[in-house]
Amino acid sequence: MNEESVESVESTVKDIVVDVLRVDRNSLGPTTHLMKDLGADSLDALDVALRIEKVFAIQIPDESIKDFLTIGDIVRGISQYKGLSWTT
Repeated sequence: MNEESVESVESTVKDIVVDVLRVDRNSLGPTTHLMKDLGADSLDALDVALRIEKVFAIQIPDESIKDFLTIGDIVRGISQYKGLSWTT
């Protein structure tokens, strides 16, 4: 993904996380951990994953949801499931 696409995906992911967890958007960065830093529980994480699937029109395998721990993990996962190349 190009830098603009990454920023757009990251912005949308942050919107979802803010909506689900009711946290300050300015506190979110690529390394922000949903559970450790934001206090999300497993139901919150599932809600985030379901919203991501809907917004990005992707299917995340149940066994992969556990790998979506940080904002950066989520952005990389979206790029993977949308078939986009990811470079850091």
